[in-house]
Amino acid sequence: MLRFLLFYLSILGASCVLQAQNLTVYRSEKSVDETVEKLIAIIEADEELIYFETVSHDEIAIERGLELPPTRSILFEEPDLTTALLLCQPTAALDLPLEIIVWEEYNDVYIGFMDPKFMKRRFMITDCDETIVQLTGVMTKVTMDALREL
Repeated sequence: MLRFLLFYLSILGASCVLQAQNLTVYRSEKSVDETVEKLIAIIEADEELIYFETVSHDEIAIERGLELPPTRSILFEEPDLTTALLLCQPTAALDLPLEIIVWEEYNDVYIGFMDPKFMKRRFMITDCDETIVQLTGVMTKVTMDALREL
C-alpha cells in the first residue's frame, strides 16, 4: 500500500510540474511600473494589437485592506488571430483577451504569460495550428521587445 501511495504521489507531483510549464516567464531589470509602461507602449505602438486595460491586483488588495506585492495584468489582443481561433473553437474565449502579467517577488520583477499553444489541448482544438503558433509569437514578441527597450 505504501508503494502505491508513493507511486501515486510521484505521478501527481510530475503532473503539477507539467502544468506549471504552461507559464512562460522572463525576468525584468526594471520596476513593475516601468515594465508595465513599456509593455503597454509596445502593444499600443503595434497597429495590429488592441490594448484593453491593466488590472492592478495590488491596488485592489489595498482597497480591501490587504497587502500584495505589485502585481499587474495587461489585457490585449490581436483581433485577426483571436477571431480565427474562436472560429476554430469558441470556448477558447475563456483564455482571451491575451494577458501578460508583471509581478514582484522577493525584490525581483517578472513578466509571464500562458503560452497559447496549451489552448489546443485545454479546449480540444483540432485545427488552427498556425493561428496558435502566431499567437505564441505575438506574446513572445511583445515581451521580448519590451525587455530589449527596458
